[in-house]
Amino acid sequence: MFRKPSKKEWIYLTSIIILYSIALIYVITNNLSITSLYKYGLLQPKGIIGEEARLKEIETPLSWNIPKVLWFIIIKGAGVLVELFQYWVIGMLIAAFLVVFVPWDKVKKKMGYGGLGSIFLASIAGAIIPICSCGIVPVLAGMVQAGIPIGPTMAFLIAAPMLNIPAVFMTAGILGWKLAIGRILGTFFIALSVGSVCSYWQRKERFLRRFIKLSIIPNLSPELQQFAFKVAMALSKEPYKLPTEKLAFGEEEKLYLLGEAGILDRDKNGLWFLPQTSSVAVDVKSACFVLPTGEKLNWRERFIKLFQTAWDFFLQLNYYLLLAVIIAGAIKVIIPTNMVINLVGGKSLNSVLVSAFIAVLAYVCTYVEVPTALALIHKGMGGGATLAYLLGGPGLSLPSIAMLSGVFKPKLLILYVGLSFIGCVIAGYVFNMF
Repeated sequence: MFRKPSKKEWIYLTSIIILYSIALIYVITNNLSITSLYKYGLLQPKGIIGEEARLKEIETPLSWNIPKVLWFIIIKGAGVLVELFQYWVIGMLIAAFLVVFVPWDKVKKKMGYGGLGSIFLASIAGAIIPICSCGIVPVLAGMVQAGIPIGPTMAFLIAAPMLNIPAVFMTAGILGWKLAIGRILGTFFIALSVGSVCSYWQRKERFLRRFIKLSIIPNLSPELQQFAFKVAMALSKEPYKLPTEKLAFGEEEKLYLLGEAGILDRDKNGLWFLPQTSSVAVDVKSACFVLPTGEKLNWRERFIKLFQTAWDFFLQLNYYLLLAVIIAGAIKVIIPTNMVINLVGGKSLNSVLVSAFIAVLAYVCTYVEVPTALALIHKGMGGGATLAYLLGGPGLSLPSIAMLSGVFKPKLLILYVGLSFIGCVIAGYVFNMF
């Protein structure tokens, strides 16, 4: 059975349907390009070709006419939604596949907390798999729920939008191989740095619910499923918190495994409890707790569970998708691409730090950052500042951060944004030295 949306989830789902419809109706009634809408999320006149097709959009002049400004924010955000939604759905299915078909216990046993080798391989995978910064969000959720450690997951998150094969060749072809090589080295530097810090943090903290928000039960082994069922039933009764001795004497390591799977948590006094964000906690206390007792699912049941899990991810993350596209619409109206080019270009503001800040504040989809950077270079931007923009634009924009806030808790999100931003600045300054 597919989970019924809550009242709030119905509101977000309905809002997404309305926004999507608004974009299509606006493009059709104003004789704009449907292709540009789906490829780049742009409200663009027909017939525009070349690199300009990635940048050109209908004008939305700022004025004191607040209803008019709000309307343009809505329609531009709706345009972004149409472009993102297809990747969003694919991301949900990939995430659900990881949760349903990847055995959590085996991944955990093999990867542990993620060493440097795992982080490096995750960075390479991100470079090979072309996933945009927004479409990657549900994939990340699936990776974590499948047992892949936080460190490699964060490295993949950084490498996929910042560095993928099409983006590298586009950078080399348009901006030159020096910047392309700088982009490769800069991305690996940031990915390895952030991934290593996150791996150390997870090794120290262990409990998944201290890192992420989502409530999806991972694909546990039959033995661990049975143990989880016994523990969850014990914690569903008062006092709802128990020490190891009373909950599962001599099996503390298994309790920690459930903590790392996001099913259990432990307070400062050493008492185990079911976190409120856990599906298990909600289901047990509502007397609707159902956890498999060890039987293996056949292929048909697995595929049904895949779509059920994807639907669950979709409902949980819709609010953040909605928030992201509204932020993107506001950025497009208040800080349009032409204004970004004028701000960052030129000798007076030709600095790596300002460029990195602009990359965060401006909304740039993956593959659009290269033609935008070319325009910035024509305005006088230096090599280091351009590199900082290329690294920060695809992965650190406000809409991307808004969507990641649906997966990561504040401490992990701040760590990711802070270290990535510092990495962009360092990469830009080092590039200038050479």
